[in-house]
Amino acid sequence: MKNLLDVLSPDELTVLRLRALFEESGYRRYHASRFEEYRFYLENQSFLRSETLITFNDLDGRLMALKPDVTLSIAKNAGSGGGLKKLYYIENVYRPNSTGRNFAEICQMGLECIGNVGKTEILEVLRLAYESLKLTEKQFRFALSHVGYISGLMRSLRIAPQHRTSLYDCVASKNPHGLRQAAEQIGLSADQISVLTETSMLSGPASDVLKDAERLCRNSEMERAAAQLRQAVEGLGDPNILIDFSIRGDEDYYSGLMFTGYLEGKSRFVLSGGQYDNMMKKMMQESRAIGFAIYLDELCGR
Repeated sequence: MKNLLDVLSPDELTVLRLRALFEESGYRRYHASRFEEYRFYLENQSFLRSETLITFNDLDGRLMALKPDVTLSIAKNAGSGGGLKKLYYIENVYRPNSTGRNFAEICQMGLECIGNVGKTEILEVLRLAYESLKLTEKQFRFALSHVGYISGLMRSLRIAPQHRTSLYDCVASKNPHGLRQAAEQIGLSADQISVLTETSMLSGPASDVLKDAERLCRNSEMERAAAQLRQAVEGLGDPNILIDFSIRGDEDYYSGLMFTGYLEGKSRFVLSGGQYDNMMKKMMQESRAIGFAIYLDELCGR
């Protein structure tokens, strides 16, 4: 009889290694339903990537939807009750594809740490995300950001909330020329535009960028964000980790650190996550939370 490991494909072995990594750290597998009531997604629409869902009528007449997101379901079903919940999942989600013309079935693996989440748990989740990329045995980049750094910058420059979207878009696309144009259109001074451009475009190895990020802080919100980034980098012990403030984070969803992972040869990120206490509050949950998703289709080249 063949050895079981000889039968498994490289992709299946990767999933097994990830499961072992998570379970060794005390995470237990969570099985989500394939669908939720459409009303649930309607109430939390701002947290979804797309408003377009696959819906159907259940036998009892309720309008249901195939799940477009796993984190929302876990937050709803496991977010209360106190204590600390450490969960991981392997699930499919259903969203419009990159063209927006068709739906795609996307295979995700990820984990969520919900409840009494403190510094120890945050560093553990960051380490597991980092180790997940390392397990692929491919060249990878792990990038960190913090929602409070750029939002603190916007507040320090007294940029009204209604004017921030266009600026955030330029930061996310690493477009300094477009950022300057958008800043001019909303009436920022030359000095303000200079500060905005220099600060928001910071990107590169943490050993270099953190010094500039700390120097350019303009208020306590930015200082807290820079301090948490330094703690995260020092906790992971890798000075080659990137700091990249172009990582986009919705302030209604994220509350702190955000991160993405890339593999060599892939144009899209294969891992993304962050702290989402703000989403939990919007869902009337008192728990704190941090987690990440691994896009297995991207990771395994499907």
